[in-house]
Amino acid sequence: MAVTASVLALAGGTLVAAGPASAATGSSELSIINVTSDGFTIVLPDSRTGNSAAAETVTAFHGFSSFKNVVIQSQGFDLEGTIKGKIRTHDYKAIYNVYNLPYSAGFSVWGARFKADASRSVLKQTFEESNTVDVDIDVTFRVAAANLNGVSTLRIGFETLRLDVNGTTKDFTVVNGESGGAKDQNNNDIPVDFEEF
Repeated sequence: MAVTASVLALAGGTLVAAGPASAATGSSELSIINVTSDGFTIVLPDSRTGNSAAAETVTAFHGFSSFKNVVIQSQGFDLEGTIKGKIRTHDYKAIYNVYNLPYSAGFSVWGARFKADASRSVLKQTFEESNTVDVDIDVTFRVAAANLNGVSTLRIGFETLRLDVNGTTKDFTVVNGESGGAKDQNNNDIPVDFEEF
């Protein structure tokens, strides 16, 4: 099934061009969004040494997960669009609960708490109990024309926290406004505004 996603080019609040990226399926069920994750970088390696510490190694990474790719065919217009569907991910709210964070906090806030967590025993237990969930996505985004100069391809998506515990890896996509973003064809960050979640 295709994801229902539409993108509009706006100039001065007047609709200039519109076109659905895919046709609506007519079903009340949301389709699966094809998410592409890349560019994972380490948040903080587990630097503990010794045999007992090796048995409890927890390493965290963060990367960008693209939900929608948009080809920019003309300049000088604001870009507005929606992404609707479902993604399958491990629930980021579970690992946010470990550090008593609001679900609206950015992924970097979680990273700071992770770095300060010396034992990580609760995080490890939460990781082991975590299962994948289907998350409904209904996101509206807007990119100002001034931020699209020189952009030919735009990827809209969200940060993903990847945890590795004793060689087992799980991804937790952080679907909130603070962790949303856009990247151009050269992987540069492009400012994007998201509708409140």
